[in-house]
Amino acid sequence: MLLRHTDYLHQRSGGMIGSLAHLIREAAVEAILDGTETITKASLARVRLDHAAEHQEHTRPALRGTLARAGSRR
Repeated sequence: MLLRHTDYLHQRSGGMIGSLAHLIREAAVEAILDGTETITKASLARVRLDHAAEHQEHTRPALRGTLARAGSRR
């Protein structure tokens, strides 16, 4: 299920592994506690992240554009 949401996960976590780990862990705990045992995009959206991850979309370049430019320099 998480593979379908890779762009969303990257955007939400700001590409920061700690924020990504927190996001997935909290959604997993919620899925266990509510009995659904499924992580959904809606459950991911309910997780609050650290300030840097929550506000990164306005300060960091898009991943695809950054990777495309980096690849063109090689």
